[in-house]
Amino acid sequence: MRTPFSRLCLNIAFGGMLLLGGASFAHAQNSNEQNQNVPPTLLDIQNKERSPDFAGSGNKGLPFDIRKEAIREAALSFGARAGLSRRIFQIRQELEFRARYLDKVYDFGRLLIPAPSGLLIEPPIISTGDNAMIIEASGQQAAVSDRIYNIIDNARIVSAPRTWRFYLYRDWGDIEPPPDILLPENDEERKIWKELVTEGWEYGIQQANDIFESDLARLIADFEGMVRYRLLLSQGMISAPYALQVDRGITGGPNEMRIGDRAIEITGVPQLITGSEQWQPASR
Repeated sequence: MRTPFSRLCLNIAFGGMLLLGGASFAHAQNSNEQNQNVPPTLLDIQNKERSPDFAGSGNKGLPFDIRKEAIREAALSFGARAGLSRRIFQIRQELEFRARYLDKVYDFGRLLIPAPSGLLIEPPIISTGDNAMIIEASGQQAAVSDRIYNIIDNARIVSAPRTWRFYLYRDWGDIEPPPDILLPENDEERKIWKELVTEGWEYGIQQANDIFESDLARLIADFEGMVRYRLLLSQGMISAPYALQVDRGITGGPNEMRIGDRAIEITGVPQLITGSEQWQPASR
């Protein structure tokens, strides 16, 4: 079964990039772990013990079944949070190891459009679908299209290109353990604890993979959507953005003065061109 990150590796490979071997990554990860606030491992949380200075028993004045349920909930929650954090940390390490390749594959900078005064225009994100069908609620009419294009986000002024890090980097944060009173104090409770933190851990790992897969899908969709705009533009199927610069000279007031003040505005956003007589084959 392919993991979300393996699908990312395949995506990079199909883009013409080669990935490095896992042995080098393992060495880099071990080196990085020594210099970072590393989330706990499964073994760490399975063997979590009370603080040496903790005094008292969790069983005093508390029925065993109630305490048992409290330990179960604490173990599941702690395991899930730790698993999520650990997997996010691992994904982050894998991404950093392959950062140079990802920079080449998902280079948003080459898709930007120059604007006045050194600014940039980010192209629109275009989605597409084949064999689209719409059937009215009454069932009396329907519309079928061979292909449909939608402008999801239109052009906008930016100072710098976005990067794949904007989509895929997430912080793992610190994992606070349960209070000492909810940690196991005998063999029976330790057995329950280990079983439940392991179950929670697996859930947290899966949740982190799901989050990464969703983030990756959004990255791919946005990048391909901007590339699709360039293709449609070359075919005359969408218009280019127009930006206007107004030189306002010296502006401001008693407390602030701006010299050489200029206003830049997109006066014409890209629009899909439905007149097929204006279309042309894409240049090769």
